[in-house]
Amino acid sequence: MFKGSHTAMKAAKETVVAIEYTLKDDQGNVIDASGDRGPMEYLHGAQNIIPGLEQQIEGLVAGESRSVTVPPELGYGMFNEKLVQRVPISSFGGHAVQPGMRFHAETNLGMRVLLIREVLDQEVVLDGNHELAGKTLHFDIKVVSVRAAELSEVAHGHPHSSGGCCGGGGCGSEEGSEGGCCGGGSCSEESEPKSEGGCGSGGCGCSH
Repeated sequence: MFKGSHTAMKAAKETVVAIEYTLKDDQGNVIDASGDRGPMEYLHGAQNIIPGLEQQIEGLVAGESRSVTVPPELGYGMFNEKLVQRVPISSFGGHAVQPGMRFHAETNLGMRVLLIREVLDQEVVLDGNHELAGKTLHFDIKVVSVRAAELSEVAHGHPHSSGGCCGGGGCGSEEGSEGGCCGGGSCSEESEPKSEGGCGSGGCGCSH
């Protein structure tokens, strides 16, 4: 009996790809890893992850592994000093603030996650850069599965079974998504701090 050959589905536009990954910096320090969280799913071609990583996953099938180096321009961009600005401490409405805190703020470019770099007597120094801006990223990835995306997933721009974000503290796009975090952005003097919190670490550079 003739049996037709089965071709494994490749990572391509409108497929949902699940990957295991470890992310390291130039010194080999682990920034993030899928670990016990299990594989991270994303919708290929929907800007769910940083361009440099998605480009290297294109065409891979389940079971394939690859080491990928992503330069800043294909990751979270170069560090932009213009995104470091000072705002009056009164903007925080009397809430206690300290360096290292992150919070969501509505800016003239939409909702952003901002980092408090420094607290002065009357001002607070805010940084709208993604925490991985300017860094070369080194990934070890393994494709766990590739499947066709559902119509609703394509319409919404992300997998419905996906949770969390990726990219060590943010998602790198100008908008958030279900199960994810806000990524890098900018701050301006019109910024109004909303709440403390932010993204936290998790995942491999998703941008939604």
